[in-house]
Amino acid sequence: MSAHTSQIIADRFPKFGTNKAREILRLAFEISKRENLPADEIIASIKEQNYEKVKDLLLMRRYPGTFAKTPRNSFYLPKLEFNENFKADVSESKFKPKNIFYTKEASLSHLFQKIKNLFPSAVYTEIESLKSFLKNRTFSVKDYNSRTENLFLIEEKYDFFKKCPCTSNAVNCGYSIMNLGMGCPYECSYCFLQGYQNVPGIILPVNIDDYLQEEKIVSNVKGFFNYKRIGSGEFTDSLVFDDITGFSVPVIDFFKNRSDIFFEFKTKSVNINNLLNAGGTKNIVAAWSVNSLKMQKENEFKTPGIKQRLDAAKKCAQAGFSTAFHFDPVIPYAGWKEGYKETVDMIFDTIPDNSIKWISLGALRMPARLKPVIENRFPENRILDGELLLGKDYKLRYDADMRAEIYGFINKAVQSKKSKAVVYLCMEEKRQWLMIND
Repeated sequence: MSAHTSQIIADRFPKFGTNKAREILRLAFEISKRENLPADEIIASIKEQNYEKVKDLLLMRRYPGTFAKTPRNSFYLPKLEFNENFKADVSESKFKPKNIFYTKEASLSHLFQKIKNLFPSAVYTEIESLKSFLKNRTFSVKDYNSRTENLFLIEEKYDFFKKCPCTSNAVNCGYSIMNLGMGCPYECSYCFLQGYQNVPGIILPVNIDDYLQEEKIVSNVKGFFNYKRIGSGEFTDSLVFDDITGFSVPVIDFFKNRSDIFFEFKTKSVNINNLLNAGGTKNIVAAWSVNSLKMQKENEFKTPGIKQRLDAAKKCAQAGFSTAFHFDPVIPYAGWKEGYKETVDMIFDTIPDNSIKWISLGALRMPARLKPVIENRFPENRILDGELLLGKDYKLRYDADMRAEIYGFINKAVQSKKSKAVVYLCMEEKRQWLMIND
């Protein structure tokens, strides 16, 4: 969006103050992107001079499906700011950190020695602690973009397991998280980490054995499942670094004889050699995040394709593991129903149904602060063109009707396969659950 457009707005609406002009510029930008029209042309088409009327005309055009039924404060219009230095590099690259920071305790670990053998040309620097390293340092999107250049090896002392944080008023599925690190080399346009992570690198704990103790496992409600569920994959992909860390081996060994707990490796990778070598058991779940082929190609950069993920899932099922799939985030677009049904068909054409333990559904949602980050890192993105509305929790999401349509459609597609897998919604309120079960 050029300074020229800002000047046109100033000339066209001379009585608008700075903030009002910024909102009009934001709306003109988003409409221009959605409709593939010059922003100047959109501004020129407005005959009104009253601010409220001008804003409503633009809001109605920007949010045609939800404008009439949505409070005005639900339309999130942050200042439009772009920095070319913040654009993500989505070209394929192998993880090869240039700098490795480690604590004294970490240097005594087996993983540290393995890292030194794998990356002998990296610069190794001892630090007192991660907290001391970060003190008085600023962090920007540019630092996030270069995160794979830096690897931090630490001893984790607190966050071994924790209950999955659940959105207020959402149905809790009783999931708990095992924290196997922070940071991911994949570049998914919607990833919450790009607006959450404040460490300029990948963090890996070296003391996995400290995690695997009975007293460390959090008390876990079963939710609507008839068993406890623990998994990894919230702050990093569960398996993308597994060829380096080998974390899956002791995890499988620890949980495989605890039949009252299902442990889930949630991933987009096909890094499954350690799993296959360890041998499967039904309470160890190899789970993949999936999407439509179009959305995967346009938004999940550097990741294996959907077919590759399903081929890996098939190998895990054949090795004796349970499997699971997560349609999250589901992103509606022209033809989305056909696209997501295709993925459902691919899953059930590839994976033995008796291996699939659960399938989760979650529509695209994000903290509001993530919107400008995505715009800067992925300027060609189309996911922000949807009618994402600001909720009371200051998150952007589709309105209830759109979400109900998404969940109902995919749930119906799954149920048509006569699957015994549990289908559940991720971080959704009770009425959405009731609607898909009508």
